[in-house]
Amino acid sequence: MSMNKKTKKKLIIASVTSVLIVGFALGLWFFVQYQSDRRTVEVLPLMNVTTTYWGDQIYSSGTAASDSLQEIYPASDKKVSDIYVEEGQQVSIGDPLVQYDKTKLELDVEAKDIAVKQAEIELDDAEKQLKKLQNTKPTSTPRPTKQPTSTPRPTQKPTSTPTPTPTPTPSPTVSPADVTVYRRLDVDSEPYSGSGTSEDPYVFLCTDDCEMTREFLLRLLGDGSGATPAPGDVLASPFAAIFEVREGNSNYGELLYSFKLDGTNLSGNFQVSDVLTGSNTLESVAKAFDVTSTSQTTPTPDTDYDDMGYTKDELTKLIKQKRQEIKELQLKVKQAELDLKKSQLALDNSTVRSTIDGVVRTLTDEQSATSNGTPFLVVSGQGQYTIKGSISESLLTSIQVGDPISAMSYDNGMTYTGTITEISQYPLDASSGGMYGGSGNPNSSQYEFTAVVDQPDGLSNGMYLEITLSTQNQANTEALYLQKAYIREDESGSYVMKVGVDNRLYKQYLELGTSIYGGEYIEIKRGLTMDDYIAFPYGANVEEGVRAVMAGTGEPPMPEGEGSSSGVTSETASETGSETASETTSETSSVLESYVENDGATATFETTGETEVILG
Repeated sequence: MSMNKKTKKKLIIASVTSVLIVGFALGLWFFVQYQSDRRTVEVLPLMNVTTTYWGDQIYSSGTAASDSLQEIYPASDKKVSDIYVEEGQQVSIGDPLVQYDKTKLELDVEAKDIAVKQAEIELDDAEKQLKKLQNTKPTSTPRPTKQPTSTPRPTQKPTSTPTPTPTPTPSPTVSPADVTVYRRLDVDSEPYSGSGTSEDPYVFLCTDDCEMTREFLLRLLGDGSGATPAPGDVLASPFAAIFEVREGNSNYGELLYSFKLDGTNLSGNFQVSDVLTGSNTLESVAKAFDVTSTSQTTPTPDTDYDDMGYTKDELTKLIKQKRQEIKELQLKVKQAELDLKKSQLALDNSTVRSTIDGVVRTLTDEQSATSNGTPFLVVSGQGQYTIKGSISESLLTSIQVGDPISAMSYDNGMTYTGTITEISQYPLDASSGGMYGGSGNPNSSQYEFTAVVDQPDGLSNGMYLEITLSTQNQANTEALYLQKAYIREDESGSYVMKVGVDNRLYKQYLELGTSIYGGEYIEIKRGLTMDDYIAFPYGANVEEGVRAVMAGTGEPPMPEGEGSSSGVTSETASETGSETASETTSETSSVLESYVENDGATATFETTGETEVILG
């Protein structure tokens, strides 16, 4: 009996000790949580940092001029095909004066269009490769590397008997071609595979110095004026083709490089430029059409990264490199699209129209004008006023002839309206560019525009004016646009620090759209609504799980007491790739649920819902 009392005493001491230890641990934990919970971050309603798109305001400056002249000089890179006016003829704004030959301009547009499609394909391939990398499972061990085999030392002295000299093994050679290899492609050349469609292009095996005839290119591009295929002809017209150069000039050799031209996507009126006359090398043709050659060593989008055994660090490095490659390709696509728009603009402006109301004062032949350095066509204005300003190259596709302008004079305080009648196709040189100040990238070229003033009362020749132009780009006027400074990026994408219904911060990942106002605001396609609150994502305390308070008031932005019963909390943010400090709270909230004393004899101590010790 005494033994039982002794055992019971030990159990009581052990139980009390356990309670004290757990109580101390819980007290320490709650103290740490309390200290951590004292940290707060100020947040703002989303409506305070968003905007809507009403069109960009473009600013410039220039001078007014009266009785202006429109002078047309001979162009070295363009040929006049038609002149629509005579000397002494009365003309109005918008009347056609001169038509330039469209052949080269159309060729340039088609080549730039091919360049855009090629850049888009490269970007799409890179994005597919990135997706495969992100879905690749890393290996736990690095890939094995081949170790050099050591040569064993001889165990005895070699005899003096001479050994025969081994016969060298000839290096493997490429099997001879069993298809035609072309050094010159003409309309009678036969591809070794393909049907000539975009999906199944002809394939020609070529030597490195292979040339194409003009007739061959006409057939490829479908120019009926050059060579209309007869029923028995080898090649369709137009057609798509791949031109390959392989090792050993053999279809069994390794692919050195290749490129594709697709004439099926080009206009039926398309003609080969005068530049492509006679015979043209593969290199010159690829350059003229602005296409990129591809090599067989280039990774394809179907690369199976799982078979390569990459470690986690290697995959992280590859993903980072691929992201950088995608950014560069996105810039390449944008540049190609801008080049295409400029080429299309040049084609659209191939008809030169009168920019003023006036009379054709001078009309001479181009050759004489070129020799004398004078304009071959001059239109003299009749008492009207014009304003000349400038815009940067990046805005050429946003401003069009016919767009309205407004201008304000500091000399008389008056505001004037007008209409753009001309945008120069050539950039201002450094000396003349200093005359104006224009919106856009200051490092890009400036282009002069001319606008006719509606009511010139109060204007004088040479008067300085501040000019405002309005333009609409492809932005959605009903979309939500957020200040770029509130958006950060990590390996999972772009995100903001958003407030959950538990008044704690978590990462909210976004789907972004176009940018406006010089990149200051970015379209939010998915991830936020106007009812949300967000924090400026920089600062020592800005992290997931930290309590949010309204800027200026210190009050919680969401009604207290809702917890995680609905909506998104900092705890559920882990579903989007984030871990939060509040997850620990739900796991440990019942660590010490009850300590019950009954007549000083029975005590129940529960941890995580399980009874540890029962004393009685």
